[in-house]
Amino acid sequence: MKEILSSLVAEQQLLDQYLQSIPVRNWNTKTNFKNWTITEHVSYLAALEDLAFNALKKKGTDFNKYRGPSGLAKFEKNALANGKDMRPQDVIEWWRLSRAKVVETLADATQGRKIKWWNNEIDYLTFATTKLSETWSHGLDIYACMKKDYEDTVRIEHIALYGFLNTERTAKLNKLKFENIRVELIGPEYKAWQFGDEKAENTIKGNAGDWCRVVTGRTGKGFKPTLTVEGDFAKKLIKTNHVKI
Repeated sequence: MKEILSSLVAEQQLLDQYLQSIPVRNWNTKTNFKNWTITEHVSYLAALEDLAFNALKKKGTDFNKYRGPSGLAKFEKNALANGKDMRPQDVIEWWRLSRAKVVETLADATQGRKIKWWNNEIDYLTFATTKLSETWSHGLDIYACMKKDYEDTVRIEHIALYGFLNTERTAKLNKLKFENIRVELIGPEYKAWQFGDEKAENTIKGNAGDWCRVVTGRTGKGFKPTLTVEGDFAKKLIKTNHVKI
């Protein structure tokens, strides 16, 4: 848990620092993610942290407001509305205070504890990885709209694993018959990461950053992942672009 929380905080602080450098006039710049503005992205991240804290401390009572198939859409609408009239610095502060409470709670938790998150029950370690993936992917949206170069770090190992662990869920959502898959990646600093059965007929190999962008749905126009894909299931899985978070 200590390692993933360290990576989570580092990614949050990196984005926080960049947000503070963006001129106020640019906070209404549209991104490729649902045409959201920077203000809307940060508002969404902050609202997610509030929802997470409620799930950690009050067994997810706030989810009662977002039942049914349109629950997520309603949550998104409320999150964006809450930050609509805020100044950029106030939105940053909202996110900063909310995420700190979540990290503190996760850090003090006993090993193996679980959280109810929407319709799933996941352990705290996996949940922390989810938070890192959210921060990283929404950060990419913001960097891209501002034409800011972003260099991947070894922290994406957690996101790469997150993507692999969600392949079965992704297959189900896209009505694909799941098959065993092997993922072999080269990350920053020439780190090598492998996930899955070595004997699997379906394989995906290549750049870890490309894989992470695929599994978080950050594959905009002109994006051509440098991944070698073998097997019908693996090819279909890559084409789904996984699930945007």
